[in-house]
Amino acid sequence: MRRFCGGGGGGDTKGKIAGVILMAVGILVLLLFVPYWVWTSVLAVLLISIGFLIWRFN
Repeated sequence: MRRFCGGGGGGDTKGKIAGVILMAVGILVLLLFVPYWVWTSVLAVLLISIGFLIWRFN
């Protein structure tokens, strides 16, 4: 239960790094390509969401 409720450390650092990278790429895609294509904004939000989930639960 502590894994889900506690704010304890641990976890895989590779997963956390991958999550941060995915969030950064998503933000860059969102900032650079939103004016041009709607699908890129969907891709950016998806990348940010996946990156956050990997970072948070890994």
